[in-house]
Amino acid sequence: MERFVSLGALGLVLALVFGVDYFRPTEAVAGVAQPEAPRQVVALATNPLLTYSTSLAQNTCTLPKFGRAVEQLRAYLTAELTCLDAAWKPVITELNMPFEPTKLTMDDNSGSCRSRGDGTPVAFYCGADNELHMPVESVLDGTDGIPAVVLGVLAHEYGHHVQDMSGILLAESRREQSAGRDTEAGLELSRRLELQANCFAGMFLASVAGRGSISRSMAGDGAAAFADGGGEKDHGTAAHQGRWAQIGYQENKTAACNTWSAPQGDVS
Repeated sequence: MERFVSLGALGLVLALVFGVDYFRPTEAVAGVAQPEAPRQVVALATNPLLTYSTSLAQNTCTLPKFGRAVEQLRAYLTAELTCLDAAWKPVITELNMPFEPTKLTMDDNSGSCRSRGDGTPVAFYCGADNELHMPVESVLDGTDGIPAVVLGVLAHEYGHHVQDMSGILLAESRREQSAGRDTEAGLELSRRLELQANCFAGMFLASVAGRGSISRSMAGDGAAAFADGGGEKDHGTAAHQGRWAQIGYQENKTAACNTWSAPQGDVS
């Protein structure tokens, strides 16, 4: 199944394409109880990630010097990705969901994520390849090369990876396909998905604020930058994009990011 949507926050474009993972069954051993294999829970508001409220632990994120050259930016993003894995892995594994690190690519090749003709994406998560695509020129243009904003963009894209691992992404896609992508019901589902990714990004920024290479001021600027969103119909108003990022940043609770149970007026 393929999905390609624009990312209003920071004027970026997000493409989501994903497949269901299959896991090898645990081999039975006579007389020994076998642990349940990690699995996704295909649900939205009732997903355990959201009903079992937990925070991201404080993490020390060490980043190299930021630079606009390809290898400098690659090193910076790769280091942040390591921090994102460290922050989210304990939460996912505690819920017995399948954790899998995602990969970073910085070329313009969309891999298994094919455009629907809406233009070349600036940054996106492709679940079919389990990759975060962050093309150098478009990312620098879309963020004005501001390190704090770049941090937020990658954290947002990783938020979609969290949704993928938990089963939220699959549940949303099924409902949106049934409702119709361009209907008001479909657009509302997309907004709830995107605003939740903003909230997850805010949680990450809160967990690394004031530690390692990320000062509290830098983390706060990264969270605040989501309010510069473009207000597209499938992403929500700029005010709501900023608000949900702030909810994640200030509360650092997965339950606080339950956009699926929020009133419609909070996700317009």
